Amino acid sequence: MEAVGRPDMTEANVLVLTKDVRKPREHVWRCLTDPNCLKVWWRENIEFEAKLGGRFVEPWVDPSGRERITRAEVTAFHPPEGFVMVWADEDWEFDTIVSVSLTPIEEGTRVVIEHQGWEKVGEPDRATYLLDHRNGWEHHLGNLAAFAEDLETSGDGDGR
Repeated sequence: MEAVGRPDMTEANVLVLTKDVRKPREHVWRCLTDPNCLKVWWRENIEFEAKLGGRFVEPWVDPSGRERITRAEVTAFHPPEGFVMVWADEDWEFDTIVSVSLTPIEEGTRVVIEHQGWEKVGEPDRATYLLDHRNGWEHHLGNLAAFAEDLETSGDGDGR
């Protein structure tokens, strides 16, 4: 469950977060893409259509109390290796790209999230966006790992 490997940000303003999960890749994939699993560890009111062209909708409240909505569309979908989404908050004038990849490792699965496109945000706001999203992804990756590791794998052994 420890964060490993790559730095959180590269010089190209790409967030890269890595988390090792002590479960097989198919099990972690299920936790990422099955709405019943996702709603437990992410949030109850999230919508995610795990398919090419599917949508992601996340209503949330920012620290000032303002209601926000993040939306995304799945532009690549490769079970159980990963997926890519075009991602933006409703008031952004730019899109970002989120890539999620799952790689089998000896101890389970390495989950890598790359969130790019931040060069479209001017300074000084860019640093805030990067920090806020790094913190958010770390939170979600921690929840995913904890939930996936606690969830029993079904008797068929493939995590579904």
